[in-house]
Amino acid sequence: MEKISVAVRFRPPAAAAVDPSHYSGGGGGDREWRVDDTRIALLHRAAPVPGASFAFDHVFDGTATNARIYGVLVRNLIRAAVDGFNGTAFAYGQTSSGKTFTMNGSADQPGIIPLSVRDVFDTAREAADREFLIRVSYMEIYNEEINDLLTLGSQKLPIHESLERGVYVAGLREEIVNSAEQVLELLELGEANRHFGETNMNVRSSRSHTIFRMVIESSAKNQMDSGDAIRVSVLNLVDLAGSERIAKTGAGGVRLKEGKHINKSLMILGNVINKLSESGKQRGHIPYRDSKLTRILQPALGGNAKTSIICTAAPEEIHVEETRGTLQFASRAKCVSNCAQVNEILTDAALLKRQNKEIEELRKKLQGSHSVVLEQVILKQRNDMHKSELERDRLAMELEEEKRLREALEHRLAEQQKLLDDLNSTSISPDQFNDFIQLDELKTPNSKERPNGFVASRAHYSKDVEFSPIPENLGTVADEDLWMQLNKGCITDLEMLEMTPGFKCSQSITEDKTSVSQNTSTFL
Repeated sequence: MEKISVAVRFRPPAAAAVDPSHYSGGGGGDREWRVDDTRIALLHRAAPVPGASFAFDHVFDGTATNARIYGVLVRNLIRAAVDGFNGTAFAYGQTSSGKTFTMNGSADQPGIIPLSVRDVFDTAREAADREFLIRVSYMEIYNEEINDLLTLGSQKLPIHESLERGVYVAGLREEIVNSAEQVLELLELGEANRHFGETNMNVRSSRSHTIFRMVIESSAKNQMDSGDAIRVSVLNLVDLAGSERIAKTGAGGVRLKEGKHINKSLMILGNVINKLSESGKQRGHIPYRDSKLTRILQPALGGNAKTSIICTAAPEEIHVEETRGTLQFASRAKCVSNCAQVNEILTDAALLKRQNKEIEELRKKLQGSHSVVLEQVILKQRNDMHKSELERDRLAMELEEEKRLREALEHRLAEQQKLLDDLNSTSISPDQFNDFIQLDELKTPNSKERPNGFVASRAHYSKDVEFSPIPENLGTVADEDLWMQLNKGCITDLEMLEMTPGFKCSQSITEDKTSVSQNTSTFL
């Protein structure tokens, strides 16, 4: 078991004061902080305040540089990470207390993150008996949502957990790198995508927590077939957003919402530290899952990692209560113990070991080529393999989601089929209706049925013809014009034309003639 290393850094007093009479160090305030190498005490008119004295591993005043803090607190952590131990370093404190400056630094005074990046590659270069594969990622937690700072549009990423990878962020871009300059360029890209805002206490206030992660894999050289273990370590460098009071920051609207999420996640981090600082029997449940920040940092808090915490504080009297809260957090964190051990993998699951054979084949094919070209081809091959692994994880997630949707659809179809079966099994009996009119309304309309009186009966005109249409008063010889009309132009010898002799009509014709005559007389 190993205790978390905790240090406190006081920034220099602000150049302009909100209330100059409240500043210590010549500001004329009644309360001030006395800083020693390992102890901090609050004085009221030069007298110690009871219960306001704290002891830590290291205490730095306003004259300390980032390089000094890195050398004392973080350098050993980086060396351990290269040797296979998980490591985490993060800055904690109120807003405008110097956290981002401590972690990122400036052009003339680099912070812990750029110093760590250079030290990782320098240490790896010194290990001549091992070869390394290093990949990096950069994320932020903004309003409790995880965003990828290296890829625009990659937002609201989920947190997953597996036996092989532990707790990880799915869909997060990881870039394989081979130099410190390449990493610093990625850091610059990520900082451009990070959320910043202006408040009354800070012109450039961090509105999100950022986690810069380096995964370091290494194996012994010239021992590929001997079963040598592969070491895989994770280094987290965290810049936390600062806790803030709305009355001091004057936040409103979007800034107010951001401040609420920041304070909530830091409060949960404090609760986790409180639980971890208690003895084993009194510890109880540790609320890692209450916040995405504590969920991601779970291995670094009471787990398998070496952890260093830099608590930043403001020396002004106006910030005495916030500084006291920061020091209380640091005191509880100093009681947390981790169980760090070297992470060794003996299977072929590690990314480095899966690529070693391909790299050796490329080296044989490119023998005689320039070494720079060879390294570029090897680096490209490693990036392609890693991208294929990320694509496989993405496809697996999509397949799982599609399977879930299909099961939901099948369940819904089964419910609909059950409803149809219930409707088909239901019958309606005529006995259920007392009124015939109600029953008739349920009948299917019959298009062939005619209402009474709709079609009138047709009169019968199929009587036999009573006589020939030739006029009865026609003489023995017909007129030529009349003959032409009757015979449609056929000319015959008119001398041979004679009238047809009269004949008796049949009984049916006589009866019909009588009925017609009666009907005619009736109408007349």
